Amino acid sequence: MTRGSLDVHRRTSDPHQDLLHPWAVRDVAVLSAAVAALLGARAGRYGYFGDELYFLAAGRRLAVGYVDQGPLVPVLARCAAWLAPDSLLVLRLPAIACAVASIWICAALAREFGGGRRAQVTAALAGATMPFLITQAATLSTFALDSTLSAAMLWMVVRWCRIRDDRLFIAVGVLAAVDLQVKLLLPVLVAGLAFGLLLCGPRAVFRRTAAGATVAIVAFSAIPALGWQARHGWPQLAMGSVIAEEQRAATGGAAGLPLQLALLLGVLGGVLAGVGLCALLCFPALRAYRFTAVATLTQLTFVVVTSSRPYYLAGVFPVLVAAGAVWAGSRHRSKWFTVTGFGSAAVSVVVTVAAICLLPRPLSDLREPAESQRAISERSRLFGVNGWAALSEAVTRAARDLPADAREHAVLITENYWQAAALDRFGNDLPAVYSPNRGFAYFGIPPENATTALYVGGESAENTLRQTFSSVTAVSHLDDRLGFPGITRDVVIWRCDQPRAPWTTVWPRWRTDTFVPDRGIHP
Repeated sequence: MTRGSLDVHRRTSDPHQDLLHPWAVRDVAVLSAAVAALLGARAGRYGYFGDELYFLAAGRRLAVGYVDQGPLVPVLARCAAWLAPDSLLVLRLPAIACAVASIWICAALAREFGGGRRAQVTAALAGATMPFLITQAATLSTFALDSTLSAAMLWMVVRWCRIRDDRLFIAVGVLAAVDLQVKLLLPVLVAGLAFGLLLCGPRAVFRRTAAGATVAIVAFSAIPALGWQARHGWPQLAMGSVIAEEQRAATGGAAGLPLQLALLLGVLGGVLAGVGLCALLCFPALRAYRFTAVATLTQLTFVVVTSSRPYYLAGVFPVLVAAGAVWAGSRHRSKWFTVTGFGSAAVSVVVTVAAICLLPRPLSDLREPAESQRAISERSRLFGVNGWAALSEAVTRAARDLPADAREHAVLITENYWQAAALDRFGNDLPAVYSPNRGFAYFGIPPENATTALYVGGESAENTLRQTFSSVTAVSHLDDRLGFPGITRDVVIWRCDQPRAPWTTVWPRWRTDTFVPDRGIHP
């Protein structure tokens, strides 16, 4: 019997022990406190990301469902705006809290897998130095919450397999219900878990009454969001092809997935995740948890087949690094692996601290415009998204220049939802803001008495505008060579008068999920 299997056997006989090794608690607490301090100090250095502005706008228009997310993140954005309207730190606190929580989940999973203090701290260090954690905590987002909630659910299922406490099913149900209010991706994780449990066991989970209660909690919590999707024609499904197109443009789609996962996991996380997946499949001490490997492979297959975003896999990262840390702590590890592990940890710590302290870079370092989607994505990571003030000022000037009679019946329409959200947040004395793009399209359509529209978009929109309005005039241009596309680069403000058809006819024709239609630009 291996050392690893001895650890699991001994721990299984004492199901009521602490969640972590007593000394590991201290180590992980120090590590997570340091990470929280660094992330908190960094929170205000990046300006608003476009999706954050959208969540603030959605928070002012609360609903039980939205195009591609649930209501929880808009609710959090609304609370942050109420508590501290101009604080980026307060807005991003939920994301930072989830990032720090994921460190503890990594350690707790290592404990459940039979690892001692060293394995638990190693897993926590891998979680703390993943580049994904930096991305997760950088902005308020759906994936910041979804990844940690998914990891917490996996931890509870793993813990149930060891101690067989059916109260954990209720906890899983509550977490799943909360996760469904963030994103509707939970069925992929649930399908992977169910398949893994059926294939590898323990199949006893399907005979537990409490498991049925979990299903009931989850099903009941999904009713409002599914009802909203049904009433609006299931827009979430239409987003799948849009996301796939964005991923192909930004990262190469499925072909670029290995590189993207390596960038998300980092050096130590990548080494442990790769080892952990193999250990879950082959290491005898982890045989009881092999279903998590099946769930991981199911998630991976979904991401590859649908060309979804790589961070959809982030919920299983803690499982993999924890399993890898436990294997590394067994007697099977060799000297070269020990040296590799220490080297990987050192590099990961240096890279993480440097990234947190040195980014974003100042705009004065910009030299070349971002021409491709890949370059735009890279610029967002290195410099952030900027230009909101310039956009707001230009649109405000154009609105103030409207004659009084036109302004009385004017609306503001933007090409993409980032522009609309920014003007909704920063605009001063502007007409009502609308956009036919993504989630903003469902916030309402212009009233029928709106006879003048200021349209914020690109030059390519001119033909569509002339087909829709009797009079179309370009009143302002924003075309900063180094500006961000769709914000201060290649942007025209059009004055459009006398729509040729009712807005109820125009709006469905204009509605689109593409970020910047006809220009191939994505957020």
